[in-house]
Amino acid sequence: MTRSNSSWKAVLSASAAMLMAMPALAQQAESQTPPPAEQAEEGEIVVTALKSGSVKLDRVPLAIQAFTGDTLKRRNVRDGADLIQLIPGASQAQEIGAGYRIFSFRGSGAGGPIGDGLIGYYLDETPFGVPNNQAAPPVQYFDIDRVEVLRGPQGTLYGLGSSGGTIIYHTKNPDLERVTTAGEAEISTTRDTSELNYRAAAAVSVPLVPGSLGLRVSGGYDRRAGTADIYSGAPTGTPRARDANEVRAKDIQAVLLWQPDALTTVRLRGWYFSTDQDYLNVLNSVNPPFASFQGDVVGYDKRRAYYISNTITRDVGQFTITNATSFQRSLPGGFAVGLNLGAPLGIGTLINGGDANNFVNELRIATSKTGPFHGVAGVFYQKAKGLYTFSLNFPTLALSGNTITRTENAALFSEASYELFGGKLVPLVGLRYFKDTRSSDSLSNGDRVFSRATPDALTWRANLAYYPAKDWMVFFNSGTGFRSGILQSKAQADAVIADGVPSALSLSPDKLRNLELGMKGSMFDGALRVAISLYDIKYTNIQSAFNTSIGLSAFANLGDGKSQGIDIETTWRTPLKGLALSLVGNINDSTYTNVIPAYTASDRRIANGTRLLNTPPHNFRLDANYDRKVGSVDLFATASATAVGRARNGDATVNTLNPYQLYQASIGVRFDRYEVRLFGDNLSDERGPTAANGPTLLAGPRPRTIGLTFRMNAQ
Repeated sequence: MTRSNSSWKAVLSASAAMLMAMPALAQQAESQTPPPAEQAEEGEIVVTALKSGSVKLDRVPLAIQAFTGDTLKRRNVRDGADLIQLIPGASQAQEIGAGYRIFSFRGSGAGGPIGDGLIGYYLDETPFGVPNNQAAPPVQYFDIDRVEVLRGPQGTLYGLGSSGGTIIYHTKNPDLERVTTAGEAEISTTRDTSELNYRAAAAVSVPLVPGSLGLRVSGGYDRRAGTADIYSGAPTGTPRARDANEVRAKDIQAVLLWQPDALTTVRLRGWYFSTDQDYLNVLNSVNPPFASFQGDVVGYDKRRAYYISNTITRDVGQFTITNATSFQRSLPGGFAVGLNLGAPLGIGTLINGGDANNFVNELRIATSKTGPFHGVAGVFYQKAKGLYTFSLNFPTLALSGNTITRTENAALFSEASYELFGGKLVPLVGLRYFKDTRSSDSLSNGDRVFSRATPDALTWRANLAYYPAKDWMVFFNSGTGFRSGILQSKAQADAVIADGVPSALSLSPDKLRNLELGMKGSMFDGALRVAISLYDIKYTNIQSAFNTSIGLSAFANLGDGKSQGIDIETTWRTPLKGLALSLVGNINDSTYTNVIPAYTASDRRIANGTRLLNTPPHNFRLDANYDRKVGSVDLFATASATAVGRARNGDATVNTLNPYQLYQASIGVRFDRYEVRLFGDNLSDERGPTAANGPTLLAGPRPRTIGLTFRMNAQ
């Protein structure tokens, strides 16, 4: 055993001992009786991620986080990249433009940003996503009620697309009793820009039939000034365009809530968004920011979609029946960029595009009354199609084509738990059976190839929660995740095989198994809250991108990997009145373990014992929040520091991404329902790169930004 492995095991052993000891210490000072699951004290967050009713966050025996809309605003969360900083073991696996980002949990990005999603994104009750696309939805956080984040595989309740974890965005409901309004406006300046950034959002809620029917409409517009100069050729002389990669994002949504009686709720939601960027976030240089060798290409990144969902719930005796339906239509979009690939290809253009649609329906029944037994069971159906188009145009190479991927899948799922010894010990088991019919129609330079696969899977979860003291729990959680295999063209499969690596038109599904020991609870009358999780994940048949010797991008299963780590979450309401501190963090040891020898021979970066790609060895975030009434106004201030460790990058020409730190701060006053805030983002002006798709496609944090926010809170 190496010294590093010995040290790692010592850390895990010490942490495990601490997990078991802390509840015992707390027990000396607190009552033995656990609080009822149905009750939550004032100020505590209640979540619905278990799909069997509302549960106090500290009683959920999973690695789960929840952030209220107010918390997100206080921490200046505007998009997915901001949210990821708050999640232990999370990282950004790829960034192209403002509307295209891919995230990873606990090593799930080891195979690269290809294939179906590994993180499930749910908008209220139904998933957002399409086949062969891992991009996160560009959610606007203004009208979010709360966000729930589940780390680790969610193979039973959330199934396909959630093998790495799940993020659930809960949007706000209308107020059925009174008219309410809310709004905010923001103006800021970013280093390396010549224009201002500005953002505005508003919401109004109207009770159409008081107590029964209400409508809430919200929307916003966000314009971020460009930071990058554009050169037709080498980065010398006068740029062709200055501060060119401007972003314009807008969205509008409406929620109609109807409660015809005390037992029935009908919720209809419609959402439309668009994100338009001139040129891209990926550049030849991030400091100073510029893109060169663009010729006369006017680059862009365009994303737009509408999403309609309907959820009906009905209480029937001891049960609640829920039917959730959604339809997603991703309109034609994509990106374009000029590239200098050197000899013999030279300077040319890459254009990617496509569109998609996705229909989902889930019907489930869950226990709704108090008692020792809790359970949920349901059926899930999805029918989706995704079109991907590409065009490469270089002096010595012209290649274009498209791929249409279709999936029609269904699943049966259930979870059940039973409280023993008055609720002190709660075992849970869950199963999900999934069956997929998937096809691919691929056209490349006139050659057409069809492929088809019918994967199925049985995933499971087993959980044991122990409540040794009031407000404390220890849990053991185990489970599996699954993802359908990528379908590729015969030309792609043949190119991989010609390089000596096994492949096929349909890749083998990749799977994972997770074992986790956790503890969470509070002490000192709730002033200190702690959650710790130790996990051991085994990845099997990892699907990976493969760059063939003839230059054609293709796919192959590379073998296995593992990720072992510890997540930490703490919040402390300090003795200094109004001051609260919070810390989240992750330390992990994540490596490839059983790589196919032929794969290693073709790519020496992927070998037994080497670190998983797109998986930083650690990430931490410390937040301080101060809120104190001074006279007739509230004075508040926030500060945060984020640290991310050195990560191995998916692109071999940019082998690693250096560690980096980000700092934020704000100060403001609140009077009545109004507040004004002065803020600073990326105060150290960190440039990165923090993501790279090659030496000429680098992305980093937005340069230092200083601004003012004016907010009118709901009333």
